[in-house]
Formats: sequence, structure tokens, C-alpha cells
Amino acid sequence: MATTSAKDQLEVVDPRWLLKALGVTIGAAAVLSYLALCLLIYQGSWQLFLHPSAKVDATPHVPFQAFRFDAATTGAPRLSGWWIPAESPSARTILFLHDGSGSLSTTAPKLDLLHTTGVNILAFDYRGFGQSDGPHPTESRMTEDSAAAFNYLVETRHIPSSQIIPYGEGLGAVLAANLAASHHDISAVILDSPDPDAYRRATTGGKSSLLPMRLLAQEHFDIASPLSTLKIPKLLLAGGLDASARTHISANQKLFRSAPDPKMSVTLDADLRTLPHAPDLSQAYVQTIQRFLDDYPR
Repeated sequence: MATTSAKDQLEVVDPRWLLKALGVTIGAAAVLSYLALCLLIYQGSWQLFLHPSAKVDATPHVPFQAFRFDAATTGAPRLSGWWIPAESPSARTILFLHDGSGSLSTTAPKLDLLHTTGVNILAFDYRGFGQSDGPHPTESRMTEDSAAAFNYLVETRHIPSSQIIPYGEGLGAVLAANLAASHHDISAVILDSPDPDAYRRATTGGKSSLLPMRLLAQEHFDIASPLSTLKIPKLLLAGGLDASARTHISANQKLFRSAPDPKMSVTLDADLRTLPHAPDLSQAYVQTIQRFLDDYPR
């Protein structure tokens, strides 16, 4: 009887099969890694737009009251803010909605200047900024918080809606425009250095071109839609001298030209963030705000 040795029983594996199996494994790992990266981007897309700070190391030089009030989603006082009263009890009230970076501390010098125009001011930090509680900020949460601040002025401080002027700075301008669009008794809105291209810049260019950013980005910060519906007086403030600032100002002005009247657009000769260090600019800024308030009385 013929016998077969153990050596003869060994199967020979085709190298091409090994290469195919290796290729499938590497491909599957690459796909899973790509999907995992997309999930991380989706969950953290807010960081493409927002850069909050927990530090509050500067306060206004004018008399103010620090306080906490309710967020829109709970009954707990989770939002931290400053109330800066005007000398006149009948003064209009600015609801100041700061940009998506930093905290209230960043706004203190500008709030000092706004106070000189004779208005009350409520400024606050959104959830995730400064001393306000809550999870990380998102456009949706910031929208809820701006509505909560408006309701606080109306319901707790008993200020008529017609005397409240939302003032939005940077991405906060989107919140101000949305707030004015949803409350038809608001009499005016101020848009300080709005960013009409925030979504495009966050979702295009660089390494982001390798990812479907338009599907992953949950934030949009679209100011064109609410602005196109606002028939109340609008003030657009812009400033800056470098090339990027001029491009930004040009985009703002193009957007603003399509907005319905009445409207007023003023471009200052320097970055509005340098207000505390530029007396001439500060004076021009104050005069612009004062003129707007005088031209469009409540």
C-alpha cells in the first residue's frame, strides 16, 4: 500500500491569495479609520467655528452688576452676565452678543465705550464660555441662550421689546439677526464685523478637502437668510486695513447691499478689536453708535 508523507500533505498557499487578503484587510482598516475620523469631525465640528475660554480676567471700568440667569432649556441659573445700567431710566437697552471666541473679558473695553452712548447693556457668556455652566457651545445652544437673555430682559427686568437692540459681534451677529427676525417688535439691530463666509472657510480648503465637510459640519452661522427678512433699521460696522480685512469688509458690504432698507453701513479705519488702544477710532465708534440711535428713535 502506498503511503503519503507529512511533507506531501502540506498545502501550498497561492501568494496571490495572500496579497488579496492583505489588500482587503488594509482597505477595510483604511475605510474604518476614515469613518472614525468623519465621526470625530462630526462630533467636534463646533470647534471649527467656536473657541471658548473659561477665563474672565477683565471687567468693565463703569459700574456694573454681575449676575446669573436662566438658560432656555432649564430652570437653573446657568448663564453668567453683566448688567450695565444707563443713567436715564428710559434709556434703550443693548443686548450684547459676543463673538464665538474668548469670553466676556474680551468685550469689556467695547462695553465701556457703548456705555457712553447712554444705553443700558446686558452682556453675557453663552453656555461653555466664561463662568456660564453647561456643555460645550454650539450654534443651537447659543441661539437658545440669546433667546433666554432676551426673555430675561422682557420678563424679569420688564423692558419692552421695542426698547431692546440686539448687538451682535462676529458670529454673534448671526444670533442678533435671528433674534430680530423672530421678534417683530424689536426696533433695530447692530451687526459688528459679521462673518458671512464662516461656513465656507470652515468647510473648504486644506486637509478638509479630503473629507465631506458639508455633510459633517453641524454649525452653519448663516446670516444672509435672517438679514434678508429684516425691515427694521440695521447698522453694519466693519473695520480693518490688511488684505484679509478688506476682503472680509467687501463680502459684508455685498451682503448688506442686498438687505432691505432702512440700513446704515460704516467702515472704520482700523480693526474694531483695537478700540481701547486707538482714541480716534474709539471716538468714531461712539459717534457712529450715537448717530444710529438718534437717526432711528424708538
